[in-house]
Parts: sequence; C-alpha cells; structure tokens
Amino acid sequence: MKTPNGQTASWPAPAAPDMRRSVVAPDLVVEGEMTSAGPVDVQGTVVGGVEAPEVVVAEAGRIEGSVTAHDLAVLGRISGSVSARQVRLGPSAVVQAHVLHERIAIEAGAELDGRLQRKA
Repeated sequence: MKTPNGQTASWPAPAAPDMRRSVVAPDLVVEGEMTSAGPVDVQGTVVGGVEAPEVVVAEAGRIEGSVTAHDLAVLGRISGSVSARQVRLGPSAVVQAHVLHERIAIEAGAELDGRLQRKA
C-alpha cells in the first residue's frame, strides 16, 4: 500500500524486551528527526519526526511532524502524519493528521481531524 506521498508504508518491529525507554522530558524541545530501536515517551515537544517501535505521547506531549511506530498511544497532541500498526487515541488526545494504521482505538473525548486509512 502506498502512502499519500507515494512511499510504501512499513512499521518498525516491536521493541526487544530488554530495551530501555527514551524520554523527551516535559521541558525539552527537540527539533529534527528522532529514531530509536526502543520505546519513546514524548512528554515535551518534538518538531520533526519520531520513528520507534513504541511511541507514547503524554498529555503534555506534542509532536509537530511525522510519527512512525509499531504501537502508538496518544494522550497529547500530534499535528502532521501518523503511520503505526496499532494506534490508541486516549480521551485527551488531539490529533490533526493523516493516520495510516492497521488497528485503531479512539476513546471518548479524543479529537481527530484528518483522514484515517487502514493498511490491509
């Protein structure tokens, strides 16, 4: 399946059990691309892209750019594009993005402004 920009979508493999979590602290702003072989918690702001097996965007977290993950949980904000095998939008999530997914769960209270596309 092709994404809107013509690229073939693929997701990172799940993180190995011994991988440590990387944390973007609440007072941290990262500009650029982030890639990790382990889980990433975004409590601060990322302006750019995040690619990791598991990404959690905390309530105060914000990503302005792209997210590529195997599993994505959002409680904060994302504006840009999302490509994740499994997506969960929590009750405080605000997502303005094109979302390419295999499975998605949207909890009551979550805000989604964009397009959902299921990858078969």
